[in-house]
Amino acid sequence: MENSTLPALTWSGATAVWHELPRSLAAGAATLLAAAPLAAALWSGAPRWVAAAAVLPLLLALTGVASFAAQISREDGPSPAALRRVDPVLALLLSVAGLALIAPWGVVPAAAVLIVGPYALAYGAVRGRRGPAALRGGVILAAYRPAWALTLTGLTIIATFAAAASAGVLALVAAPLLLTIACRQTTVLLSEIDARQSRPEPAAQTANVHQTANAYQAADTRRASMRAGAR
Repeated sequence: MENSTLPALTWSGATAVWHELPRSLAAGAATLLAAAPLAAALWSGAPRWVAAAAVLPLLLALTGVASFAAQISREDGPSPAALRRVDPVLALLLSVAGLALIAPWGVVPAAAVLIVGPYALAYGAVRGRRGPAALRGGVILAAYRPAWALTLTGLTIIATFAAAASAGVLALVAAPLLLTIACRQTTVLLSEIDARQSRPEPAAQTANVHQTANAYQAADTRRASMRAGAR
């Protein structure tokens, strides 16, 4: 199930972002604007504590982009207002990644945040959890399906290098894309966890997870057919 479902969710997430590309680009622009203080601090050679503090505005913006991405994932029709639904407490908790800029041992919590962070943002947006509850959910999801978490981490690293290589052009879509994929994965994982907790028969549990993944694929196919008919 893992090998077949993960690529399907990644592709369906990318397709969903493509169909909402103009608004996704707007969300990406908001992310870039929030990243400006961090970029300026790193570029100017500011003291490391300044660069570490500059991580917070970026993470705060990402909590809003996660809410936006959750709407794309649910096929709700994303609203720019979602970008204002930020979670300052979660952003502050995740800003521990800034320790990597001020201490050699900070690379350890930074790596942990890189693995858990996307799921914490996605879980908070999908389930409406905030602060420590969202972070705890991200830790549980990453531990429950570590292969998915590492794959998402790999995609994040690749997207970061691609954004840098394109002089920031691809950065416009990187955050909405990655968080939409994370939201779709989160929805499927939560469906599986809920099914396990309710102790259904194995066949019913598998069907429930596949039903969620198939619903995403059916929505993408239906939307593509509508666009083809409109032409």
